[in-house]
Amino acid sequence: MKNLEQLKARRSKHEAEIHELEEQIARWEGHLNDANFAASPAGNDLLINVRDAESKVGRIEHKISVIDQDIAWIDRKTNGVELMAGYKATMENWSLDKVDLEGKRKALSTRLAETKSQAEKAIADARQAEEEAARAYAQAVAWSDVEGEKKAAEDAQKAARVLNIAMEHQRQQVLIITALEQEIETVDKHIEEAGQEILKAEKSAVSLALERLEEEWDASVKGLLAVGAKLYAAKRYMGRDGMAFNGFKVGSQLEENTSWESRHLASMSAKFSPSQIIDIQFTDEYPVNNAA
Repeated sequence: MKNLEQLKARRSKHEAEIHELEEQIARWEGHLNDANFAASPAGNDLLINVRDAESKVGRIEHKISVIDQDIAWIDRKTNGVELMAGYKATMENWSLDKVDLEGKRKALSTRLAETKSQAEKAIADARQAEEEAARAYAQAVAWSDVEGEKKAAEDAQKAARVLNIAMEHQRQQVLIITALEQEIETVDKHIEEAGQEILKAEKSAVSLALERLEEEWDASVKGLLAVGAKLYAAKRYMGRDGMAFNGFKVGSQLEENTSWESRHLASMSAKFSPSQIIDIQFTDEYPVNNAA
């Protein structure tokens, strides 16, 4: 494992180098501000030095970036349990917030639908009452029904007042509807934020688990190779190594372009003598299938 203190020391050294280079670049650029000097051969040489120094700064910054990755890796390696617990707690907390927000959104949506429906129904009922009163008035006139005409006129006036009231109420309801829609938009943004935070923590947790699983894989592979090499040695001793592990190939998850094949097992098996092959622990834990 890389030493954390050494990495921090190297990082500090590189930062000091960058600071020194940037000061040098600033001094050189000050000289180059003189147009006559900049146009001279000495100015051209100094400009080349500036470009070289800037390139060196870029390379050192890349080294610092690599060191930061190594430091972060050590932190994940050292504090893996705490980090994973933190990621899980973050996901759980944001999930609870999201559920709460979704409940609020459902309540707001229900109230919005009810408010719209009530406003529309009140207007529709008032218009229908006004139309029915108008028809009743026309019929009363047609049949010379004085009393009916008088009642229909009163009903029409009443319906008109109700319609005016309903329209004023609808105007007020529009304000409520707009407010409800805006609140739903706000809640939707919070729901989206919660979803993003959950995904962010989930990705961090999976990334941490991935690193640990890669380490476990390579450790398991190395254990398998050790057993396989001894098994290969036993097969060779018994003259059965001709097709031993034919087609065998397993790769590393930590070392790029690294894999092991049967030829590697053959090479590793050479170190096992018969006495080492038979030095194996027998237990009673192996299952035995009894004949029926």
